[in-house]
Amino acid sequence: MAKQTIRIENVSRIEGHAKITLFLGENGRVEDAQFHVTQFRGFEKLCEGRPFSEMPSLMARICGICPVSHLVASAKACDGILATRIPHTAANLRRILNLAQLVQSHALSFFHLSSPDLLLGMDADPATRNLFGLAAAHPTLARDGIALRKFGQQIIEGLAKERVHPSWIVPGGVNAPLSIEVRDRILAGLPAARKIAERTIAFFKTVLDNFAEEIANFGSAPTLYAGMVDEEGRTQWYDGLLQFKDPEGRMVAADIRARDYPQFIGEASLKDSYLKAPYFKPLGYPAGVYRVGPLARLNAAESFGTSADAELAEFRSRCGPVVHSCCTVWTRSSCCSTIPRFWTLTCAPPPASTAWRAWA
Repeated sequence: MAKQTIRIENVSRIEGHAKITLFLGENGRVEDAQFHVTQFRGFEKLCEGRPFSEMPSLMARICGICPVSHLVASAKACDGILATRIPHTAANLRRILNLAQLVQSHALSFFHLSSPDLLLGMDADPATRNLFGLAAAHPTLARDGIALRKFGQQIIEGLAKERVHPSWIVPGGVNAPLSIEVRDRILAGLPAARKIAERTIAFFKTVLDNFAEEIANFGSAPTLYAGMVDEEGRTQWYDGLLQFKDPEGRMVAADIRARDYPQFIGEASLKDSYLKAPYFKPLGYPAGVYRVGPLARLNAAESFGTSADAELAEFRSRCGPVVHSCCTVWTRSSCCSTIPRFWTLTCAPPPASTAWRAWA
């Protein structure tokens, strides 16, 4: 059998543009696989010469699905440039917005992008293996996905007045306080959102065993995992200490503060993609390649520090130290771990508090 090259153009279900190239040997087995990000962004260049105060709202334009992550990261960098410590209320308001994005983003990925494959079958007709096909076969699950994403999006809109590319987070804090109306709306929606998340996890676990072969073999590449934790090792999403673990769950590096980032993280340029490859500097590239995201956060942390820890314990008992990419779907459904945080954070900032931005 001659060597063969398979190209998958226009990869869908992602934010942006990409393609995949597979190289098969004479025995028909994959010898190499390449993921090409074909879209040139140029954000580093277009930022040159602009005031740093413009960076948060500009960085939010990096992505239409997770703009809050880029907004928060840029604003925190600006806080550092200003050498300011933002008010406690402002930090909590940022946390609420960030958690809302996690809920809507994970709901989009789990219900809209992953569930059609898992529930309709990976070999199902592509014409129906989508959200519409899912709605026909599993109407309750489809409605739950829309409702949970709506919950997250409405929190973002209530706080930031924009659902996509918000500019509400600014250097020094946020540009408006939490109103009583928005606070009450968030609190009123929490019970239903939590029930959806719990119901979804319970349902997903009933179909998990149908994909034992895929879980064991698909994307099972050992890498490092990175995530933020607090001093007790509990998962953090807004601020905390960065730590790395290896595929067996052993600690590689811990207690890394944001200011020490350049000592531990580098970026490699790839000849076949516009995507850069971050790596753990002490191991170099490619040995130091690491993963982030929901699966990495669970692998890097000791616990959630919420009532979702029971689900985390079951996940670990069934999967052990996880290197299987398919398990990311389960960890995305664990967005219920963020929902208990809303109760504390939403009740903490006094409505119309003046302590929502640092002033010189």
